[in-house]
Amino acid sequence: MMANNFVLAVDDEELTRELLAQALELLGFETRTAENGKVALAIMKQDIPELVITDIYMPVMNGIELLKEIRKLKKDLPVILITGFDAGDARKAADEFNANALLTKPFQIQQLKDVIDTLI
Repeated sequence: MMANNFVLAVDDEELTRELLAQALELLGFETRTAENGKVALAIMKQDIPELVITDIYMPVMNGIELLKEIRKLKKDLPVILITGFDAGDARKAADEFNANALLTKPFQIQQLKDVIDTLI
């Protein structure tokens, strides 16, 4: 398992995934995408990204379940949770499982950049 210089963007909505990937590439990051936590974990078993950005509410495996698995796999890997829903519940879950940041959709590329800059 080797560490690579890429950001893994995980979201079940294709448009959101594409926009996230475009934003990250504009910020200079190589990006890979996954449509749920299960696919993300499969990617991470091959290559560990330098950062994971994941939606919380997804089918198959949600962002919180993914975060728990990431913490087992690589404890110090930066993880940003994103959500379009009630940030109160999301914040509790983010705190409980040590997410590095929580962004509420929609967010600006600059907000994303600022958060990433503090993490890596």
